[in-house]
Amino acid sequence: MRLHAATLTLALAATGCSVHTVENVAMASAYRPPSPPQSASPLPAPSSPQPQPQRPASGPAVSSPPISLPAAAYQILAGDMHCHISPPDSPHDVTRGVAETLALAREEKLDFVILTPHLQARFFADPAARAQALAGQAELRRAFAASAGGSTVFIPGFEYTDHEFGHVGASFADLARVLAEVPVDVAVADPARFFERWVADGGVLVVNHPVVTPLHSIFSRARADMSWRPWTSHPPFPAEILAVNRLAIGFEAYNVAITHLRDGLLLGDLDSSLREVTGLIDRDILGTRRRIAPVGGSDSHAVWIRAATFVLAQSRTEAGIRDALLGGRTCVRSPAACSLEVRSPGGSWVSVGGAVRSGATVEVRARGGRSS
Repeated sequence: MRLHAATLTLALAATGCSVHTVENVAMASAYRPPSPPQSASPLPAPSSPQPQPQRPASGPAVSSPPISLPAAAYQILAGDMHCHISPPDSPHDVTRGVAETLALAREEKLDFVILTPHLQARFFADPAARAQALAGQAELRRAFAASAGGSTVFIPGFEYTDHEFGHVGASFADLARVLAEVPVDVAVADPARFFERWVADGGVLVVNHPVVTPLHSIFSRARADMSWRPWTSHPPFPAEILAVNRLAIGFEAYNVAITHLRDGLLLGDLDSSLREVTGLIDRDILGTRRRIAPVGGSDSHAVWIRAATFVLAQSRTEAGIRDALLGGRTCVRSPAACSLEVRSPGGSWVSVGGAVRSGATVEVRARGGRSS
């Protein structure tokens, strides 16, 4: 099936079909994860020592049956952390609106969706761009207000889009309040202040598609450099980019569009970006001694979305999802990865988001799913 889809996708691209048509055809056979279980193994209490984060594993590359986990304190929630929508996104770039997004979220059984329309680099330093951004966020909140209490939690956010240095997903803070606290003159003088204030006000920052460097291809998007330059290039970097690099709690290890269109179709390796990003996350955890979590998103601009991030949360609420992300209780691609547990010899089992003190030996176990 994947070979047939790839052949058809290349044929459509060669005949000049729109990028959205190509994307929709390619995603028709893209991996769809199994439904997550309702609960997962308990984690240590928040007061437990956590000297070093433990990176969660990614799930299998093939479909697997739903996993069975014992009842416990946390539930596994399935979500999409990188989802474009028009408006505020341009209809020339994004073909999916509110009604389609609501329907697809129900169809895919998503517990949460973070909406990430594009905002231009340094929009916070330009009065007109600030006003446009605020109008777009207000419209998103109005459009999805009627869905509150439904099966999916929709969280307005945005994708900070700097074509020279990288893309950043921002969510969970109130843009109007942050901009009021960082007026234009302050943002011009100190651009890093916006992201510092975003996090101080409870916001979450994640770096999107950090290793997507240009490829020679018939696809124009594949020829673009969308990588995170602090990972793929050399200094100097702007102050706001350095601030994000310091403040981001996660990096997008699993981008569904890139996995199937770039890695699978063009590179012939569905695990290429996932493998590279998780390795670099491990490097940065050791180098910075701070918690960094892998996350996932569809990066959909067309009529499809997918569950890509799975979190261990105490509640299916915006606060519960944010707490899980900040606690590093994430896994990507499949909920089976959230059953990962580790312990030092003779110690207690610690789940995703926890940490262990150990020498050279640890025990690892996971439940459910099918090995890849």
